[in-house]
Amino acid sequence: MTPDMDMIGALTSFSVGTLDGGDAMMVIELATTPEEFERGIRRQMPVAMTPEHARELGEALLLAAKAALMGDAPSYAVN
Repeated sequence: MTPDMDMIGALTSFSVGTLDGGDAMMVIELATTPEEFERGIRRQMPVAMTPEHARELGEALLLAAKAALMGDAPSYAVN
């Protein structure tokens, strides 16, 4: 099933870990077009962040997941 990708890429995978010095990191894997998704082409974006930002991101994602499960009420909040 191809995701709706009119505006944004589709997350296909991710991994998380820590870096030397105590920072958190994640690698986001995504397809940026429906054609890339269909052909299995993925782009990887490594992101480093402080532990505080990692915690905030995790909390924000949990809130977004809960809201998404509630149904059709898009949120346009951007931090």
